[in-house]
Amino acid sequence: MSGGRLAFQLGGLLMMGIGWGGNILLAKLATSLGAPPIGLAFLEAAGSALLLLLASWIRGRPPSLDGRHLRFYTISGALGVVAPNIAIFHAARHLSAGLIAILMTLTPLVTYGLSLALRIEPFRWVRALGLLLGLLGVTLILAPSSSLPEPGLAGWVVIGFLATAMFAIQNVYIAHAWPRDGDALALSCGGLLASSVMLVPLAGLTEGFIDLVPPWGTVQWAGSAMAAVNALMTALFIASIRQAGPVFASQTAYLITIAGVLWGMLLLHEHHSAWIWAAMLAMCAGVALVTRPSLRRASGALG
Repeated sequence: MSGGRLAFQLGGLLMMGIGWGGNILLAKLATSLGAPPIGLAFLEAAGSALLLLLASWIRGRPPSLDGRHLRFYTISGALGVVAPNIAIFHAARHLSAGLIAILMTLTPLVTYGLSLALRIEPFRWVRALGLLLGLLGVTLILAPSSSLPEPGLAGWVVIGFLATAMFAIQNVYIAHAWPRDGDALALSCGGLLASSVMLVPLAGLTEGFIDLVPPWGTVQWAGSAMAAVNALMTALFIASIRQAGPVFASQTAYLITIAGVLWGMLLLHEHHSAWIWAAMLAMCAGVALVTRPSLRRASGALG
């Protein structure tokens, strides 16, 4: 990879880390001001879907609507948007933005664990050590009594962990069921559209939707910004995959965590115990070990 192209790719990773890490902060802000979690999930999914649909139409490759693609949209959207976002946005009412960002680091670790269990990936000692470091990180958050501000928050940490597990399950499903002729932008748009449809009855039967009738307040602006950022970062992530490969693009997990923690500290004045900092280091080290073999192969191929 040339120096200029590498700099461009690293700049893209930095933007994705700042953008998606910032979305964690916006979710924390919106839910702390009373935004209904499912209504917020609908606003983000529907807004992102409409923006990506426009981009797909401009490219001349809108989402396909045959049965095979509709099934993919529904399952992928349920696993990667509906279930985890409902869990995260509920947890955001109780957990700091930084801690939620740290939990997101577990996604690539759980993805490898599932791939190993399903025999999609071979066993490697280096990656196994990465999984153990991820487990150590979870233990450092949940076990010490002084890790969390309140002992009762441990249950919300578990819910956040379950959300990362859902993202991991979606990753494995996508690797298995990706349509051969599928366009990444159109498939992402289709998954978000399907998620929006699924979220409508859930929001209607629970806490309702976010009122978008002007004048807008902080909740409306935060939710709309989340939708715009998610659409832009999704398109950028897809471009990064096409230019540098999925393993290189997956390194954004570190930056999302770091950015989420820093956003929370700078704008919400969050503070974390030494146990939380140790957990973040353990999880990031675990991700480094889990992705290292594939990253070396990808870098060699890009050479």
